[in-house]
Amino acid sequence: MKKPLSTLLMLILVLTSCTGGPLPVTDGVVRTPDYDGAVVPFNIAPLNFCLDGAEYARAKVEVRGRSGSISVRAKRGRVMFPERRWHRLLASEKGNTLTVVVTSAGQPSSFSFTVSPDPIDAYVTYRLIDPSFEVWHRIEIRERDVTGFRERILSDWRHTDNSCMNCHIHGQSRGDLSFFHLRGEHGGTILNREGTLRKLTLKADGMPVAATYGDFHPSGRYAVFTWNNVIPSLRTLGSHRMEVYDDASDLLVADFDENRLLVSPLTSATEAYETFPTFSPDGRYIYFCRADYVPVPDSVKQLRYSLVRVPFDAASGVMGDSIEVVWDASLQQGSASLPKFSPDGRWLLFCRSDYGTFPIWHRETQLLMMDVSTGVTRSPAVLKAPDASTSYHSWSSDGRWIAFASKRGDGMFGRVWFAHVDAEGNVATPFTLPQRDPEHDRLFLRSYNIPDLGAAPVPFDARTIGRLRKTLPAEPFQIKQ
Repeated sequence: MKKPLSTLLMLILVLTSCTGGPLPVTDGVVRTPDYDGAVVPFNIAPLNFCLDGAEYARAKVEVRGRSGSISVRAKRGRVMFPERRWHRLLASEKGNTLTVVVTSAGQPSSFSFTVSPDPIDAYVTYRLIDPSFEVWHRIEIRERDVTGFRERILSDWRHTDNSCMNCHIHGQSRGDLSFFHLRGEHGGTILNREGTLRKLTLKADGMPVAATYGDFHPSGRYAVFTWNNVIPSLRTLGSHRMEVYDDASDLLVADFDENRLLVSPLTSATEAYETFPTFSPDGRYIYFCRADYVPVPDSVKQLRYSLVRVPFDAASGVMGDSIEVVWDASLQQGSASLPKFSPDGRWLLFCRSDYGTFPIWHRETQLLMMDVSTGVTRSPAVLKAPDASTSYHSWSSDGRWIAFASKRGDGMFGRVWFAHVDAEGNVATPFTLPQRDPEHDRLFLRSYNIPDLGAAPVPFDARTIGRLRKTLPAEPFQIKQ
C-alpha cells in the first residue's frame, strides 16, 4: 500500500533531523554543517551547527579564543550562538584560530576554525529554484546579509505571474550596478544602474532569443552578453541525469547609453558556439568560452569549450579583429565555463568539465585557478567535492573571498559556500553559508543558484519589480555591426 504524502514527509523530517541521518564525523562527534579547519571572515554570521545523537541534545558548547570565549547549551542538538557576543569575539580574534569544545556526560570533543582579518562583502544574492529537470516553478531571487541572518526577496513568482527569471549579477560587487533577466510577458532585462531601474529588450531582429549570460564592463556603460538557444535533455547515463546544451549562440555587447547591440563577425559565426562572456578588469578584453560546431545532442560528448579572448575598445565600442586562445580545450581534454576575474586581474577562476557547457549537471566539474600573468592553471584541492559539481562562482570586491554553489553532501541540492583566497592565490578550506537554524539546509528542498557577492544592498525589492514589470515599457535596442 502506498504511504500518504504526509507520512513520507514526516519520514524525511525524521531522517534529516539533528538526531538522524549519516553526517561527517570528527573526534567521534557528528556535526552539520562541519566547520572544522575552515577559514572564516571576522564579520560572518554565527556558525550555528547541529549535534547528532540524543546524548548531545543538551551538550555544553564553548568557543575559546585568546581574548575570551562564548559558552552556550545545545537545544535538542541545535547549537546557536548569540549574534552580538559572536561578533565581539571574532572582531577581537582576527588572525587567530578558535577552538570549539563540545562536552556531554563529561566527555569533551573539539574542532577549530581560523578567523581571517579580511572581511567578506556583506551581501550575497542567489536564485532559489527547485532541483527539477525540464521545468521551473515558483522561482525567487533573494539577497542575504551574510553578517547576520536577514534576507530580502528581490524578485519572485508572486509578483511576476510565476515568470521565469535568470540570476542576479552585480557589476564589480556594487549595489548600484546589477542586472537580471525577467522572462515571459512584460519581461525584459532589469538593469539597476546608479540606483535607477530600467527594463530593456536585449533582443533585436535576427536574434532567435534574448540575451542570456552576461557581465558588466568596468565603466558600467557596457555589458557583454551571449544569446543562447538552451536545450535541456534528460539522460540515462547512470548518475548523470541531465544534459543542457546550446544548439545556437552568439556574442554581443550592449551599450546602455545609446541602446545599441554591438556585434562582430568573429563572434557571430555559425560554425562555433559562444557562451559565458566576461570583461577583464581593465575593460580591454572580452573573455568567453568558445567551441567548434558539433551536431547536438548526438555528439555532445565531443562538445568542448576553450577559453578565449578578443580585444575591446570602450571608446568606439568595437571588438578586435582576432580571437586568442587562452585555455585550449583540445589540449586539456576538457571544457571550460564561467570564467570570473579577481578584481585585480591577476587570477581567473573558471569551471572545468569533461565536456559540455552546463557545469551544474556534471558531477566531475571542478574549479580551476589561472595565473593570468603566466597562464599556469591549477586545481585547488580544497574546492573539489567527491561526486558533486562545484561551479557558479563570484569574487568579493577585494578579491579575498569567493562564493560558489556546490551539491556536495547530498548531490541534489545546491548550497552556497565561501572560501578565502590569499595574495598568492592559495584557497583555504571552504565553509557553507551559516543559517540561524542549523537544520535549515537539511530540510530546505530547493537549490541556491549562482551566488553573487555584493558590497552593498540593491535598491529594489519584489514589489518594486512587480510594479515595474507591468507599468514600464521595455526599451528597444538596435544592432550595430
